[in-house]
This record gives sequence, structure tokens and C-alpha cells, in this order.
Amino acid sequence: MEKENTTKGRILPSIIFVSELYALPVQFYLLLDGSEFTFLSATVRFFSFFTILTNSIVFFWSAMFLFGGKSNLKSFFSKYATITAITVYIMIVGIVFNVLLRSIAHLTGQHRIVSEIFHAVVPTLVFFYWLFVLPSEKLSFKVILPWLIYPIIYIIYTLLHGISTNFYPYPFVDVTKIGFEKAIINGLFVLLAFVILSIILIFISNKRSKNVS
Repeated sequence: MEKENTTKGRILPSIIFVSELYALPVQFYLLLDGSEFTFLSATVRFFSFFTILTNSIVFFWSAMFLFGGKSNLKSFFSKYATITAITVYIMIVGIVFNVLLRSIAHLTGQHRIVSEIFHAVVPTLVFFYWLFVLPSEKLSFKVILPWLIYPIIYIIYTLLHGISTNFYPYPFVDVTKIGFEKAIINGLFVLLAFVILSIILIFISNKRSKNVS
């Protein structure tokens, strides 16, 4: 991936890295500030959001890209399939928020700034990097199954954690308000969105790869 390693190819990952380096700690501070959470309970609550987990993955990818040297982790995060999966994940973060949650999220100040970074700025930048900077490769549609492991584990954790604590990070999986059956159905619809978006990106990848070759 020679193009990926050029100075031009590092611009978007650098912007993503700086954006996440600002937004993630600020969001944690906002959660902890003025609350009754202990540091440990705040950490658990913080990473109970798919938005935070996925933006953390993006942050880690950008850090590996910029500073990972020749480590095995950088090799893994440099794989086209890995970056495409991360692109799917972060785009779902943006799509779900902007379609389902933006109208009920009345945020101001720093809350609004970090929310826009998590749900608009970073998803857009990652997608642009994937589409316009990263050289395309042919992918099998079979990769969708392992890509689904992360969201499936997250949904299972969210429901189990919610049952034990009554905390649900998103209203469409809030068992206390919509019931367990409806929460499961909504979770399946979210997984379907992952599958559809994965199919679209793989189709684009294969078409672009074919045109290049």
C-alpha cells in the first residue's frame, strides 16, 4: 500500500487521531464531572456506549497507523479488510445517531462538540479515507460474518448489563421502556444495517479493484 504510506495519505489519519485525542478524554471528563460515579463505575458506563467503543477503536487504528512502527498490531490494523470493517462500524455510529437519535439529543457546549466529532466528523473522515485514499482490494462477502462478532457481542453485553443495572445506553434497546422482545428486534435491525452497509462497501471495493486491475 504505497499510496497509503505517503505524506498525503497520513493527513486524514492525523486529523482523526487529533480529533479523537481531544473528544474521548473530554467526554470521559464530562461524564465524571459533577456525577456520583466513581472512576471505575464511570469507566464502565463510558465504555458501555457503542459510540465510545467504536471511536476508541478508530483512535487506536489511527495511533497504530501513525506511530505503530513495524509492530504486529500495526500490520493487523493496516489490513484492508480490517480498515473496511472499522469503516462499517464508525459509519453505523454516524448513521444510527443522525437518523434515530439526533432529534432527541439536545446537547450544548462541550457535549455538542464531542458529539459532533463522534457522530459526524470522524465517521465522515474515516469514510473519505477509505474511499479516496486507501487503495481498493477485492474482498469476499464471507468476511461479513467475522465482522458481525463485535456488534453481536456488544448487543448481548448491553442487554445483560442492562438487566443487572437497569442502564441502557440507547432508547431502542431500553428493555425497561420497550420490553425485551422489542429490544431484541431492534438489535436485529441494527445487525441488519451492519450487513447491508458491509455488502455495499464490499461491492464498491470489488468494483473499484476490478476497474483498477
